[in-house]
Amino acid sequence: MNIRTWKSDAVTIKVDYDKCKGHSDCVDACPSEVYEMTDGKTVPVNIDECIECCACAENCPEGAIDHSACE
Repeated sequence: MNIRTWKSDAVTIKVDYDKCKGHSDCVDACPSEVYEMTDGKTVPVNIDECIECCACAENCPEGAIDHSACE
């Protein structure tokens, strides 16, 4: 498995790069602009801006995002 992990003081976000197909639904759904697409994969480049709304995980059609606030 190719799982990447990002952490802030408040949240941990894991993206399974084997599942991520680059649909960018998470990028579009996030109201805080936490995510960007890099090389066809989602990257939470602004993790400190996360408001823990879970829109990213809920809108990923592949279920590639594991967000600590959404468990």
